[in-house]
Amino acid sequence: MKNLRTKNQNNKVMKSSKVRTQKNLSAVIALALALVTLFQASFVSSNETSDNNVTIMEAELVAEIEMMLSENEDTSIIDEVYMEIENENIATVKVFDTNNELIAEGNPSENEEVRKLVNQADFLLQSTEARYFRIG
Repeated sequence: MKNLRTKNQNNKVMKSSKVRTQKNLSAVIALALALVTLFQASFVSSNETSDNNVTIMEAELVAEIEMMLSENEDTSIIDEVYMEIENENIATVKVFDTNNELIAEGNPSENEEVRKLVNQADFLLQSTEARYFRIG
């Protein structure tokens, strides 16, 4: 008997206009959220395609630069870097003291004394003939 009474009360509550209004309001809010989500998703996907176009343009530019480099020289970029490092190691180094007097001169890869002085010194400048350092 109690169970039947509770069911009748539930039916009356569910049929009331207040509950219907709440249900309708919930449905409208859910629909609005769904529309907002759809609009945002379409906006994001349209932006992603423009980003992909930029990356395609960048890839084409990189390919063009690599092609230009390969036409000019038979060496790769890695070989060029190694050659540049070797050239730097061969360069003459001149080390000066605070009175601008020459202390040491030579190739640091061949002369241990010059290498120690270069490690202690501050770099001044580099020319095509030598690199200059000062201990101070």
